[in-house]
Amino acid sequence: MATTADIAKNAYNSTLSVLNNVKAAYDQANADYLDSLDDQANGAGLDINESAHQLMAQYVVGKSPYVGSQYCVPYGGGYLISYNSGEDTIYQQMDSAMKYVSKMTVKNGGHGSSFGIDGSGNIWDSVRHNGYQISKFAYQPGASIDASSLTSLYNSPDILRVNYDTSNNLVGYTTAESYCVCDPGNLSNPKKTVSLSAMGFSVGQQTWQSQSLSYPYIFWQSGAYNSNSDPATVGCFNADTNTKEFVKSYLTSSYGMKYSYNEPEGIYSTGSAVLVTFNNNDNGSNSINYLFSIPTLTADSTVSECLKALNNLKKALADAKTAFNSAKSDFQKYQSTSKTIVKDTRIYKNATKDVKSQQKLVLSTKKKIAIVTKQYSKATGTKKAALKKQLDNLKKVYQKKNSALTKLKKKQATARSKLSKAQRKSLSAQKATQRAILKKAIGAAVMAETGGKDVTWITPVNPGSKESYAILWPDSEDFSETVNVNETAVIKHTPINTVTQAGTESISVGGALIGEDGSVPTLVKKFERIRKWAENTAEVSLIGQTSFPHAIISGIDKPHDTYLTNQVPLTITLQKVDWADSNVKKKANSSKNKGKANKKSGSGHKQKNSKSAVRTVTTKPGDTYYKFAQKYNVSVAQLRKWNKYADRSIPVDIKIRVK
Repeated sequence: MATTADIAKNAYNSTLSVLNNVKAAYDQANADYLDSLDDQANGAGLDINESAHQLMAQYVVGKSPYVGSQYCVPYGGGYLISYNSGEDTIYQQMDSAMKYVSKMTVKNGGHGSSFGIDGSGNIWDSVRHNGYQISKFAYQPGASIDASSLTSLYNSPDILRVNYDTSNNLVGYTTAESYCVCDPGNLSNPKKTVSLSAMGFSVGQQTWQSQSLSYPYIFWQSGAYNSNSDPATVGCFNADTNTKEFVKSYLTSSYGMKYSYNEPEGIYSTGSAVLVTFNNNDNGSNSINYLFSIPTLTADSTVSECLKALNNLKKALADAKTAFNSAKSDFQKYQSTSKTIVKDTRIYKNATKDVKSQQKLVLSTKKKIAIVTKQYSKATGTKKAALKKQLDNLKKVYQKKNSALTKLKKKQATARSKLSKAQRKSLSAQKATQRAILKKAIGAAVMAETGGKDVTWITPVNPGSKESYAILWPDSEDFSETVNVNETAVIKHTPINTVTQAGTESISVGGALIGEDGSVPTLVKKFERIRKWAENTAEVSLIGQTSFPHAIISGIDKPHDTYLTNQVPLTITLQKVDWADSNVKKKANSSKNKGKANKKSGSGHKQKNSKSAVRTVTTKPGDTYYKFAQKYNVSVAQLRKWNKYADRSIPVDIKIRVK
């Protein structure tokens, strides 16, 4: 079993590790913040905040009606998603919660990886007819049309992926190696043409998947179905400045998708976010489409986000430092106490060794005195005179050695006292630490049981276990203040008893006692625990809207035999306890000294120790120690000691002592 010193050391190491981790995170956040300031100063534009991604929908590919999703565009207060089924393109309308509404089929439509919707609600997409052609058409719920029936606005032998920027009324599409930005009425003559390689895409090495136009920005993504050499990549290009905003690999490991392979499908910019679809698969027949919303960040918002993260970590760092310093203080205290005990133990052992050595010398001298004394008693003449002189010298030596022994014994006693004090201090610190650890465990248990909701709970000031607590869902808290102070002076931090100063404040808390599992046995156990605290006048802490760090339970009101599932209606009254500061010891000493002075002067008189009069009462049915304790201001423990009867076995019609 781990000692308290081990616990203190482990806490020190644990908080040090947390502090180092938080400090590293803080340093990184600070570096990110400084970088964002540089980007802002240099006119940098957009980025995406993957750490703030949100899952919008997921569906198993091929499972009706959510067959799949290549692309997603806001439409009619909800969304329009596309996917291919064989050679056909399916457009599927979803509501704002991504629930299925309807669908439309374009036969021989093709891949459906990118499309756009103009201000009139028309779909702009590429279909397979005469190579590839760009067409526009209205969404028709439940309809099925053929690609050949659609009017061509632009034809190309290459695969075309189409976007529509409603805000700027522009159409964008890809060719084999370029991205073109056009007016809707003139798709053959682009206003702007950007090579894909200039945007950061490696033609021939990466797999282009989709793009989105939010002029001047062009968002794009690439990545193969299952190739690690062509990972999921996202980029953004500014067509006005002809500069890359960013190109980076997706942090797909943080998205919580089921399988190992992640093929990017669609990307659509809403301005404040990009809607991104992944085909998450097991490199086999199983795949799931995940749709995420990822916030976009401008240079200003990046600075703001970085500063927010930095400030959060600054607080976390301060908390980590506080926790570490507290643990460090405890650890150093134990180290110091341990060193003190080792040092004092060594001093005490040395003092004891010196005493034993000196005792041997004293005993040896005493034996010599006995021998010489015997010789002296038998000697005569000059020999007797010589022995007398020798005996006198031995007695002087004995006195010196005995005096030295007395000093060494005092030194030993001082060392013993100092060692005992250090041991008591260490034991007290251990108990305090163990109590603090236990209280933290109780607080965590209450938090886990209530989910952090606003409740009232009671726990002993000195809890016996991590189950030593009771939770009330409060209906009311009635606070009152009355004068009820015992006139008998008490010594600070003496146990609660009849001479404890009663508090001037009390509170009645009404509510429902709750149990972890809601079972009646658990509730009975919790109620009996509270009743025991009350009977033993245990010092408790009340934590709620009104908190009493030190109190005693002065009353419990529970409807007879009322145990409902998961709760017990209950009203508990608590009396606040104030520890009094008094001069009892000084008064006692001064009285004692005064008595001595009177006795010495001969003018005093004898003082007798008087005992308070014993009081007995005759018991009646229903009497309990708890009732007598409340009525006669005496502890239940004292009543048990006086009368020797068990709490529930007090005979009727007998006399028992109550004072």
